[in-house]
Amino acid sequence: MQKTIINIEDLSFVFDDGYTGLDHVSLSIDKGEFIILAGKNGSGKTTFLKHLNGLLIPTSGMIRVNGKQVSKHLIETRKTVGMVFQDPDTQMVGDTVFDEVAFGPENLKLHRALINETVTRILKTLNLFHLRDRNPSTLSGGEKRKVAIAGILAMDPEVIVFDEPFSNLDYPGILQVLSTIMDLHRSGQTVIIATHDIEPVIFEATRMIIMKKGSIMEDGNPMALVGRLEPCGVREPCFSKFNMKPESWQK
Repeated sequence: MQKTIINIEDLSFVFDDGYTGLDHVSLSIDKGEFIILAGKNGSGKTTFLKHLNGLLIPTSGMIRVNGKQVSKHLIETRKTVGMVFQDPDTQMVGDTVFDEVAFGPENLKLHRALINETVTRILKTLNLFHLRDRNPSTLSGGEKRKVAIAGILAMDPEVIVFDEPFSNLDYPGILQVLSTIMDLHRSGQTVIIATHDIEPVIFEATRMIIMKKGSIMEDGNPMALVGRLEPCGVREPCFSKFNMKPESWQK
């Protein structure tokens, strides 16, 4: 039996200007799932994601991570649920790639030898070790996003959340980041990807949730839901439109 890692009950969020960002959202997420959160810009995807690790606190309703209410266990939640933002530059604080990835463990006050060992292992796993002395600002878009992922992995989360991970990347950059995400999922990570472009990941995902105006419109098998994307403002994948066999973007 799969273990539920995140449970969301009747979640609503209203911004200071009165705009409803989330409208009575309820769902659960099991350990090991690979979820696409699909929806057009403004559908509530990012607002939803920011609730998963307490960056936003609900106006009403409740989120529990591993059975604990997020608003009452923020530090523990943020160790469990790591978030990679759409713009990796917003997460970059280190002068070198190594320093960047070490930032999180340093804030946890881990022993220096353990930090060095952890960072070295993760950089080697993600094929970033040769960039360890580079300034993150000098990297390509795909490399920056991988460094952001490495920084989250250094915190050893159970869930990794990606907000538009393929935005502003060229095709090689998309493949680079997709390969990293797939490796994470195969290693047992729970993965949630918010995107309005589902083509690169729909073949790989185990579940798709479609949002519109802050509400859940559809939730189920990704291949079964492709025909219901465009009414919610999301482009239907080419393979579905042209009645072709779906293929993985993984080489």
